[in-house]
Amino acid sequence: MNNKIIVIVGPTAVGKTYVSVELAKKFNTEILSADSMQIYKEMDIGTAKVTEDEKQGVKHHMIDIINPDETFSVSDFKSMSENIIDNILLENKIPIIVGGSGLYVNSLIYDLDFGNAKSDAKIRDYYNSLYNEHGEDYLYEMLKKVDPESAEKIHKNNVKRVMRALEVYKITGEKFSELNTDIRKHSKKYDCILVGLNMDRKILYDRINRRVEKMISDGLVDEVRTLMNKGYDKNLVSMQGIGYKEIIEYIDGKINLEDAVNILKRNTRRFAKRQFTWFLKDSNVKWFEISTPKEIDLVIEDIYNFILNK
Repeated sequence: MNNKIIVIVGPTAVGKTYVSVELAKKFNTEILSADSMQIYKEMDIGTAKVTEDEKQGVKHHMIDIINPDETFSVSDFKSMSENIIDNILLENKIPIIVGGSGLYVNSLIYDLDFGNAKSDAKIRDYYNSLYNEHGEDYLYEMLKKVDPESAEKIHKNNVKRVMRALEVYKITGEKFSELNTDIRKHSKKYDCILVGLNMDRKILYDRINRRVEKMISDGLVDEVRTLMNKGYDKNLVSMQGIGYKEIIEYIDGKINLEDAVNILKRNTRRFAKRQFTWFLKDSNVKWFEISTPKEIDLVIEDIYNFILNK
């Protein structure tokens, strides 16, 4: 069976959605999203979720699969995605994986250990009791002391993940972050073609700012308010995502809307920078520069030819 897959990565707002859809049409295939926020139902505007019009009839997977209050791990993503990818491959198509969530992407293309260290119920109960007594901040401070790298990547409200990192450290003496090292061995399961999209930083930041303004005009505040009215706690991992936590601050009366929008723009720009830094470390990525949005179709043709020759 053919096991070739195409993976398109890059910072937010660079044009991954448009490029992936155009390539999917050329290859007559389907797209799988590797985005840790687009998995949530009812969170459309703030996640810049692909619209039906943008899909242009191309089938998309791993979007709208869980509720905002449900937990979802990298292992969950890997197992669900591999099943979908294998089914697409069986149809003799080349799946296209698109995303900016580095850990999600890496779970499919590299042999990484995503926390398969042994579990210990007593140790887990111990951290549970600490959480019940002292709260999430206390646990998070513990993690920062023993594994600051993991603390940087894991949100403090993701208590389950924080406890797992502490548990792994307690059992093995190894940092949880070191289980996901950058010493990457290609998975033998798929023959991966890695494509990266990049853009002049000034142009990209301008696109981000305009995207945020469009989110506001499209009704982001109402989307967040509706989620809160449905009882979704503002401390949920999903609700602490970029695009939601800033608007929650406004709805709670802590800041005005103008400040919320400016903070959202800033946080998104910082996120884009982190994404680019993450993928830039991967020497297997073939980068394509989109100098201006007008040139994107020429870039798509270059990418198409690159993939054909692989």
